[in-house]
Amino acid sequence: MKRFLAILVSALLLTTMLLGAAVAEAPVTIRFLNGFTGGDGAFMKKITDGFNASQSKYVVEELQEKDHYVKFETGEYDLVVIHGDLLPTYQINGAIQPVDSLYEAAGLKPEDFHPTGAAMVTLEDQQYAFPLDIHPLTMFYNKKLVPEAPKTYEDILALAGMLGDNVYPMGIPGSGLSEWYMMFLAAQNNVELTDEGALKFDTPEFAEVLLKLNQMLFVDKVSPVGLGLDGEFTTFMTDKPDASAVQTAVALTGPWFYTAALEKYGEDLGVAPLPVIGKGPGSYGGAHTIAVSAKVTDPAKLEAIAEYMKYMFTTENLLNWADSGQAPLYLPVIEYLAAHQEEYPLSYTNSLQFENTRIAPPVYNVREQSQYLGSTIYNLVVTKEGLTLDELMPELEKATSLAREIADE
Repeated sequence: MKRFLAILVSALLLTTMLLGAAVAEAPVTIRFLNGFTGGDGAFMKKITDGFNASQSKYVVEELQEKDHYVKFETGEYDLVVIHGDLLPTYQINGAIQPVDSLYEAAGLKPEDFHPTGAAMVTLEDQQYAFPLDIHPLTMFYNKKLVPEAPKTYEDILALAGMLGDNVYPMGIPGSGLSEWYMMFLAAQNNVELTDEGALKFDTPEFAEVLLKLNQMLFVDKVSPVGLGLDGEFTTFMTDKPDASAVQTAVALTGPWFYTAALEKYGEDLGVAPLPVIGKGPGSYGGAHTIAVSAKVTDPAKLEAIAEYMKYMFTTENLLNWADSGQAPLYLPVIEYLAAHQEEYPLSYTNSLQFENTRIAPPVYNVREQSQYLGSTIYNLVVTKEGLTLDELMPELEKATSLAREIADE
């Protein structure tokens, strides 16, 4: 009996030791939430899977959700992808934390990223995220109709008389990228749109930008009138115009349409920076950043996040993101794209636009502040033939007043 008890005690002790060792060696798990539910999701997952396979100390549990902002605000997550325009809002709300120490732990510094990206994530002299990419408004062109990319508005105008019936130089959408069209023209004309933390639209300079867009439609007729959602792209994809359909030779559109355009046109698809329609080069776009939840205080989790960022921000691993068509902001990858332009035509082209690409102004609740502009005012601009300054300014004043109310909430 004593021998049995001794064996039993020894077995219990051994089991306890083994369980303790298992607990001690359990990997640190970080939950990474993003909205990459389209074709790009698989490429980010490839980076995550590679990190998890590269070591056994940490595990990144990646969740790709369509409504990921709602889930982030209501759930428990460690890492989150935040669009560049929303980063100031989440910082002001205290939902994310500075990551300067994580840069250092990951062997990174702001100077490793394109200055536009580094500036985007710098708030109150601290880094609040890792800049992942910028996806600016991009130009696609049909080489069968336009052998060389138009570089100026004069080039666009010249196409108007060369393309035949029902074929236009470009398309201006009725909705979809409405804000992007107004903002890229503002960028090309160096128009400032903020005043003490709020968007400000009621300036002669911005009114001139919108009247130019109206002129492009109704006077210069570079685009069909009355296009609907994503009309700048759907007309570009039309190849047999008739009395009931129109075609465009150039599309100023989102880079996410690249795969569909390439499937249709193949080698006849051209990709180039936006033409200069204003006073100088410029584009407008969205961006992805990777931020850390303010709830993360566990040193082990912070260490795991730093190791994941160290793994991600290398040329070898971040090229997976370029493979998705995105344009990373990490300088070594930008250098690689320049040396391999033919392999990465979209990412390389968009990297050329970084210096002159404007992201939404860093103000609180920027999307709500610009809502009236992007809906009511844009609709007026693209539907009202002969729009005048006197008609436009009261609407811009209203948009500015609404933006100020939101900023002061």
